[in-house]
Amino acid sequence: MGKILMAWLLKFWKLLLLSLLTFMGVVGLSLAVNSQTPGLYQLQATRNCPGCDLRGTNLSVVYLAGANLAGADLRGADLSRSDLRQLVLANADLRSATLSNSDLTAANLVNANFGSADLSGVNLKEADLTRANLLGANLLLIQLAGASLVETNLSGADLRDIYLENTNLRGVFLANSNLTNADMVNANLRSADLSSANLLSANLKNSNLRDSNLRGANLSRTSLRGVDLSFANLQGADLGQADLQAAALEGANLKGVNLERANLTGARFVKANLEGANLKDAILVDTDFCEAILPDGKEKDC
Repeated sequence: MGKILMAWLLKFWKLLLLSLLTFMGVVGLSLAVNSQTPGLYQLQATRNCPGCDLRGTNLSVVYLAGANLAGADLRGADLSRSDLRQLVLANADLRSATLSNSDLTAANLVNANFGSADLSGVNLKEADLTRANLLGANLLLIQLAGASLVETNLSGADLRDIYLENTNLRGVFLANSNLTNADMVNANLRSADLSSANLLSANLKNSNLRDSNLRGANLSRTSLRGVDLSFANLQGADLGQADLQAAALEGANLKGVNLERANLTGARFVKANLEGANLKDAILVDTDFCEAILPDGKEKDC
């Protein structure tokens, strides 16, 4: 009997807490409406405010899940600690906005501009960030599992230890980004720009990097086992001690690349350009260099 009573009380308190949080969100939005722009009246009444001018408004700790703010101007607005699940922010302008610790699960953020915004601690799981701009945004402790990041601009982003397994990153812009220890297993990075990116000790096992730009990237001690790097540009990249077992590098540009002590067992370098590459102490068991340009500039016979 005691256990049943305790279970009931626990359930009661959970429901009470949820109700309180929802109430606080509604009150927070009402207070903002009473003192801010006309667009907030429309947002409160209809939850539908596409193209609204909400610059600098306070929308913190509010419940806006499923609302429509497509194309809205939210520059400098405060949406921190809010429930923004499935919120529509396609084509919205959120430059310098604050969204820290908000929940944007499954939100529509296509073409949204988050330039210099504070996205620290934001949950963006399963969100659609296709062609979104996150240049200069604060991404500390951000969650992106299952998100669509097709052609998203994350240049220069600090994404150390980020979890991006099975994520669609086709054509993503990650030039000069920090992806140290990132988990990108099975990720789709085809045609991605990772030039000068830091991928030290990252895990890219079985990922698709075909046609990608990794010029000057740091890939030392990175797991690239089974990856597709066909026709990728790796000129001047550092792959020292990298694991490239069974990797496909057909037609890849590897001029001047560092492959010292890299594991190239079963890797395929067919028609790749390795001119000037450093292969010192690399493991070359069953490595295929058919028609490849070798470090000395000579073509390998098949």
